[in-house]
Amino acid sequence: MNMLKRIILTQFSFFSSIPVRVNATLEEVAAYSFLAPIIVGLPLAIIEFIIYSTLYFFLSTLAGIILLGIIELLRGFNHLDGLLDLGDALMVKGDREKRIKALKDVQIGSGGIGFLILYLAFQIVALIKLEGISSITIFNLMSSDVLSRTLSLFILGSIKPMPESTLGKVFHKSLERRLAILIIESIPFISIYNIMTYLVLYAIFYNICKSLGGSSGDITGASITLSFPLFLLVNEITHLNYSILSILCYLFSQLH
Repeated sequence: MNMLKRIILTQFSFFSSIPVRVNATLEEVAAYSFLAPIIVGLPLAIIEFIIYSTLYFFLSTLAGIILLGIIELLRGFNHLDGLLDLGDALMVKGDREKRIKALKDVQIGSGGIGFLILYLAFQIVALIKLEGISSITIFNLMSSDVLSRTLSLFILGSIKPMPESTLGKVFHKSLERRLAILIIESIPFISIYNIMTYLVLYAIFYNICKSLGGSSGDITGASITLSFPLFLLVNEITHLNYSILSILCYLFSQLH
């Protein structure tokens, strides 16, 4: 197996539910995780667009609701689990130890359910607002997939991990030297509008990490889950948001 193929397979095996056969250690996945927004995010966005376009012929705007389930299936529900755990931890009143216990608890409490409702509300509105089968729609999905993933990895790489998080320690060690690459990956997909969303979300999760004693895999999963529909909504509200890729998509759409 050549090196490039192995890198692609290791990222897909960890960051998606698409079945691939590869044996890789956590350290090996982390070493190339800075490429995951492009390697994993873009193909998943294309798959999501193909499925959405097929469903749109029969269900029109309701295709977006079904796409919600497809997105979570492609992610393997791993990131959603992180959101539920984080919701429980943040709702606990008391010292840090109690919050960490709630973060690691497999049971879902009121905080997790609350965060789930919040996520579903944003996600359903964002997916229903998709503009049918168009180049703008595929751009919005690609942009949201890439930006949500670069944001989550930037959080994991720029904020020291909590002592209890093995995954956080391994990924932080690899990502802290590659933060500039994550920013570069974001440039074609980001605009003057959603860059503010990026900064606000980072500030929110920075304070969450500070209250819990550092970053972790659960916080990373939560940031992907919540930021995806928010980036999607911002892209849809601004329509043509003057990022490099959106301008190319708009010009392409005018040729037809």
